[in-house]
Parts: sequence; C-alpha cells; structure tokens
Amino acid sequence: MGYLYSLLKEKKLKHILVIATGALLSPIMTAQKESIPSVAHAISLEVVE
Repeated sequence: MGYLYSLLKEKKLKHILVIATGALLSPIMTAQKESIPSVAHAISLEVVE
C-alpha cells in the first residue's frame, strides 16, 4: 500500500479503490452443490484539494 500512497501524495493518482474478497465456505453447502456466499470490503482513497 505504500507504493499507491506515494502516488497519491505525488498527485499521479486521484482515486484508488481497494477491494478485499472472501468466500464463506461450508462443507455441507459444497456437497449439496449450492452457491457459495461471498463477502467483500471496499476502501476508497482519494486526493481532496
């Protein structure tokens, strides 16, 4: 994240969107061939002048 932060400080980038994803796995659900629920968390960084 330090590299992206330095680009923001140098005003080479104005907006960055970071998204972390994951799946909520359960052996029962996968055995029954059901869809696997997932989650995502997003962080938006932007330069405000």
